[in-house]
Amino acid sequence: MKKLKYCVLLLAIVVFHFASAQNQANIWYFGKFCGLDFNSGVPVFTDEIPYDDADANAVMCDTAGNFLFSFNADNILNRNGTTMPNGNDLIGDSRASMGALIVQKPGSDHLYYVFTVGYKQAELIGMHYSVVDMHLDGGLGDVTSEKNIPLDAAWAASNKLTAVRATNGEDVWIITRNFKTDQWYVAFLLTSSGLSTQGVLSPVPERSDLNNEGSMKVSPDKKYLVAAYETAGLRDRLKTSLDICAFSALTGHVTLLYTLSKNPNSWTGLYEPYAVEFSPDSKMLYVTYYDGALGIDSMELYQYDMQYIEDSLQFKQSERFIARGPVNGLQLARDGKIYCTEVRFLPYDYISVINEPWKRGTACNYQANAIYLDGHKTKYFLDNVLLDYLYRFEWNGECARHPIAFQPNFIPQPASILWNFGDGETSTALWPVHYYEDSGEYEVYVKVTYPSGRIEETSRVITILDSPRPDLGPDTLICEGAEVVLTAGSDTGFYA
Repeated sequence: MKKLKYCVLLLAIVVFHFASAQNQANIWYFGKFCGLDFNSGVPVFTDEIPYDDADANAVMCDTAGNFLFSFNADNILNRNGTTMPNGNDLIGDSRASMGALIVQKPGSDHLYYVFTVGYKQAELIGMHYSVVDMHLDGGLGDVTSEKNIPLDAAWAASNKLTAVRATNGEDVWIITRNFKTDQWYVAFLLTSSGLSTQGVLSPVPERSDLNNEGSMKVSPDKKYLVAAYETAGLRDRLKTSLDICAFSALTGHVTLLYTLSKNPNSWTGLYEPYAVEFSPDSKMLYVTYYDGALGIDSMELYQYDMQYIEDSLQFKQSERFIARGPVNGLQLARDGKIYCTEVRFLPYDYISVINEPWKRGTACNYQANAIYLDGHKTKYFLDNVLLDYLYRFEWNGECARHPIAFQPNFIPQPASILWNFGDGETSTALWPVHYYEDSGEYEVYVKVTYPSGRIEETSRVITILDSPRPDLGPDTLICEGAEVVLTAGSDTGFYA
C-alpha cells in the first residue's frame, strides 16, 4: 500500500510539473519598438518584433516562454514580426488603457481569444473578440472566421479589461466596465466549450465614458478588484477616483465597496489616478496619480495597506507616498517585481521598477530608470497579462492528510528556498510535498535566494478541506458469492 501511495504521489508531481509551467508572460512588447524578455529571470531589452506605438498591449508565449504573437488592439503580429494574414483591421483602439488582451482557450493547445475595448466615446467601439488558431499559416497562426464579434453586454466598454482564472482553476473570467445607459461591470466566462456571451452583470453608479482612462486589476488572492478613473467627465472631481470592489472568482460578480479619491472636494481636481497594481502576496496596493498642482510632468506613486481595504477610512489613512517621477503603467511581472513607464506626456526611454513590492513604505525599493530601452520610447501602459501567469507559486491538492504538491514559479531557479507552510512545518525542497493534519486556512510563506544574491519573499493563503474519516464498523465475514451492504453513516465529514 505504501509503495502504491508513493507511486501515485510521484506521478501527480510529475504531471503537475510538466502541465503547469507558467511562462506565457515571459516576453513583453509595448510602446514604440520596446520589449522585455524575462526568460533568464532578469529582464533584457529586446526589439526583435516591430511592435509600434500602443497603450493597448498584449503578448502570448508558449509554456516554454517562446514568443507566439503580439496584439495592439488593431493588428496581430506573428513570431516572425509580420501581420497574420487575417490579423489586421480588428475593431479596437490602440490608445485604450487596457485595450488588448489575449487568453488561451481552456483545454486547447492552439486556440486563443483576443479581446478589445474602446477608448473614448465607448459606444463607437464597445467590446469585441476574435479567435486565433495557431495551427493556421504553417504554424505561425491566423485569425479564424470568428473575427470582430461584438459582445452586447459590453456595447459601451472602454479602457478597462482584465482576466483571471475562475475558482475551478480552468475557466477564465474576462472582466470589463460598461458605460452610457448600462452602467455595470461585466464578466464573461471562457471555458473549454467557448465564450459565454451573456456575461455576469454587476451594476454600479454612473460614471462618464469620457476621460475614464486608467487600469483595472484583480488582487492575486482574487478577493478584490480596483479600477482607476482619470477624470471621469471633468465635472465631479470626487469621481476622479478609484473603484474599490470585492470580487468573486466563483460567480464573476463585482461588488462596489466604495470609491476613493485624493481630491478634497467635487470642484478641486488635483489628483488623477492612472495605474493600479497589487503586490504578489495581495498585501499592498500601488496607485499612480498625476498631481496637477505640480505640473505636467508630475506623476506620483502611493502605496496602500490591503489589510484595511474593507474600511474606507483606515484604507485611506494607510496611504504612503513612495516616489515622484516615472511611475506610471504599473505591471507585475514574472520576476515578482512591478514595472513602471513614463511621466505623463514626456518621452521616456527607460523602465523603472518596484524591486520589493511586498515591503511597506519606501522599503519597497522603487528604482527609477532601472532598464535602458536603447533609445526606444514607452507609452503609458505595459502589457495586459492574465493574472494567473504571474503567481509566484501554486499547488495541487486541497484535503487534510492528503499530499499537497507545491510548484515554484521562480526564475531563474533559486540557489536556495525556504517554505513555511503556516502550520509550524518548513521545507527547503524546491518542489515540496506537504501534509496538513487539519482543515483550515494557512498562509504559506516562501523566502527565495537567487544565484545573484537577490532575495524575494512572498506568500499565499491556502484553504485545506477536511478529509472524510469513514468508519465501516467491525470486520464482517461473508461467504463467497454473498452480498453485504456497507455504510459509513451520513454525519458531516463522512461518506454516505
